[in-house]
Amino acid sequence: MKLKSLVLSVLALGATATQAACPTWSVANGMNNGKEVCALTDANPYTGQILLTSDKMWVLQGGVFIGVDGGKNGTITIEPGTKIVGKSGADYLVITRGSQIFAEGTAEAPIVFTTGNEGNTSRGQWGGLVINGFAPINVAGGTATGEGSTGVYGGNNPADNSGVLKYVRVEFAGFEITPDNELNGIAFQGVGSGTTVDYIQVHKNSDDGVEFFGGTVDVKHVVLTGNRDDSMDWTSGWRGRAQFVIIDQFEDAANNAIEADNLSKDMYAIPRSNPVLSNFTILGTKGAGAKGGSALLLRKGSGVDFQNSIFTGGKKGCLDFDDDATTAQGGIQFIGNFLHCDKAFETEDGESANVADYFTSADFNEIMDPMLNGYTPAAGSPVVNLGDVTPFGDARYGTFFDSVDYAGAVKDANDTWYKGWTNLARD
Repeated sequence: MKLKSLVLSVLALGATATQAACPTWSVANGMNNGKEVCALTDANPYTGQILLTSDKMWVLQGGVFIGVDGGKNGTITIEPGTKIVGKSGADYLVITRGSQIFAEGTAEAPIVFTTGNEGNTSRGQWGGLVINGFAPINVAGGTATGEGSTGVYGGNNPADNSGVLKYVRVEFAGFEITPDNELNGIAFQGVGSGTTVDYIQVHKNSDDGVEFFGGTVDVKHVVLTGNRDDSMDWTSGWRGRAQFVIIDQFEDAANNAIEADNLSKDMYAIPRSNPVLSNFTILGTKGAGAKGGSALLLRKGSGVDFQNSIFTGGKKGCLDFDDDATTAQGGIQFIGNFLHCDKAFETEDGESANVADYFTSADFNEIMDPMLNGYTPAAGSPVVNLGDVTPFGDARYGTFFDSVDYAGAVKDANDTWYKGWTNLARD
């Protein structure tokens, strides 16, 4: 297959970005609100280097692949304030193994992946963003092919670097190709810890908000709002870390706030899913007419280390552990968390584990109202001024986590990291 040559030299064009027409490696597609529209197509993978500038609107036409797995790599760089759109479920962007994306927006000028069907803010308007890496997964053979034929992922490099996502919003995406074969808002597939993910939002996705298929990638400052299925999902041996995460489920369409698996075919597979998570604020759903599952469904052998977090709503319950293999392997820890659901712990008939045994006051966990105004603790909330109860100084936690003295993603009214660059329904 003949590949596109995508090396872009601004000097060679002899013009500024605002003067330039659509690059030769893209397809001119008219105008939109005074901006030239340039399309990336599925005709061939894009290799070399391409730059998406904010003076244009960029359209995804089909499954757009950056790089060729096992062949020539590609790099896509996206300027702050750039808008990338898709118009159907078949329109999505894939970063292949060995290739990279550098999408670095700002709080004032986020990069937005959204629908090209203007005025339609329903879920499932286009596909989504997929990043494939060489980090380990626990699937037999060490590699797998992503849902929706989105490429091969997995390998033996935990520190693999797929680039940067910063101040990036993905909205109105997700598409069911077939049952259990769906596109997430952002799929991290075998993505390594060398990748930077900070300040991202997935809003009103038709499937999961973000899903981690193995890998070791860390994420910080994450907002997941109104996603139809699970807001955060992991499987296949994800061993990353996450801090400052808001999960806000909408009553019209929701499943679990977090659905956590090791591997359904082999619940004892290694590397085992066992992320370290801190400072989550989970606003689940409740009430007779609301859709929704558990705030955290831990199953299929996954472990988790959950600290300094708030779990609310959870129509089926705050915490639910399934499968004996989940608790038999250990590796489950809760420190400094608060539960506030109609049912704190969900236990089905025949299960041997008592979830309450893992959520004890001896580890500074409490079952009480966190007293939130939106995402922010109200005056007198028990989740603030806790003291440093979390042992982030231990070497096993590394240097990723910020030291905190509060539970939840937001400390107080002055903590506005989630505002301005996001699409929010409350607060």
